[in-house]
Amino acid sequence: MSDYFDDIKKLIEENKWIEMFLKGQGYCIICGHDDPLDLEYHGPARERNIPDFLISCCRNCHGRFSRKQRYWPKESLRYKNPSDLKKAFLLLGLADVFKEKARKVFDEYGIA
Repeated sequence: MSDYFDDIKKLIEENKWIEMFLKGQGYCIICGHDDPLDLEYHGPARERNIPDFLISCCRNCHGRFSRKQRYWPKESLRYKNPSDLKKAFLLLGLADVFKEKARKVFDEYGIA
């Protein structure tokens, strides 16, 4: 049985556009800020868990994500987590990213 995340890694290797999306197109994927001096990479799973999975975001959005990670279980800080735990932290981080993006769109439409 194939591992879902192995399949994603193969897609990334085969389709460079996915990699470009994950690492950014020169703007924050949450708010659209495009000043290159304000852009940073964020590791949704923390870099020690899945170092190659990064997203592009501005300093403000990156700060919000990093503050949320402060409340994650302390195991997220370990360097040698089992594969399943690393994937769980990735899902937790992506959930934060998706919630923040949804909140941004809702704000644009005046939805509370």
